[in-house]
Amino acid sequence: MVDPQARFEALADRLRGQGYRLTPQRIALMRLLAASDGHPSASDLYDKLEAQFPTTSMATIYKTLNL
Repeated sequence: MVDPQARFEALADRLRGQGYRLTPQRIALMRLLAASDGHPSASDLYDKLEAQFPTTSMATIYKTLNL
């Protein structure tokens, strides 16, 4: 498996290269994805982020995954 930090940096570089902002919610979501061994559902990701970002919606999760 690739190093989670390297995976995160690759995701971040790709978004920056396409002109997207790296918001705290996007960064947290990318870190979860980079550290994941499997294929987490949007609902799983939302559940993990909800405590840290209570105003984050499922729409935010889906939009970020779509990027």
